[in-house]
Amino acid sequence: MNDAMHQGTAGADNPQPSLDAQTLVRLKRMLLFTHEDEQYLMMAGNILAAHTEDILNNWYDTILKNNYLATYFTRNGAPDMGYLQSLRPHFRKWITDLCNRQEGNPWWQFEERIAAQLQFRPSAEHDMDPLPMVYLRYLSSFIYPVSEAGRPYLSKHGHPAAEVERMQQAWFKAISFSVLLWVYPQPRQLPF
Repeated sequence: MNDAMHQGTAGADNPQPSLDAQTLVRLKRMLLFTHEDEQYLMMAGNILAAHTEDILNNWYDTILKNNYLATYFTRNGAPDMGYLQSLRPHFRKWITDLCNRQEGNPWWQFEERIAAQLQFRPSAEHDMDPLPMVYLRYLSSFIYPVSEAGRPYLSKHGHPAAEVERMQQAWFKAISFSVLLWVYPQPRQLPF
């Protein structure tokens, strides 16, 4: 995900989004992602931003304990700790931007760069190796553990249980939406 996380502006090396606004709205509606979810997502973001390091520590611990997940972060058969450390700022940014995004070209271009990295599209902008092939079935299976990593922090800030659950659901839907954007098959084809 390395280079995929750098934001920039549109241009020859940074094309306009491949999905139109109508498709983005349709995808959100299919997830039952509402304006109310947006409000709860911002509330969740205000809490999660202070805990991104803890969330990342939990993710990394889970990844490194499971060989089938660690495969995507290894070099020569061993965890590539330098690579994992280099991803931390990008993951932190993804967490906060996901919760506080302003939908439009900069946000969508950010998601497009993640998709490009996951789909082996070469980029002269970085010297990091592309990720190994990530099949949809594996990428989508990350949604639940990633969303659950935020739950303990959402419940520690004195909000009523019903609000915590609404924030958790909004966070889950936002992660699901993000993954949908990364694997959206048109105009590119992905292995399933």
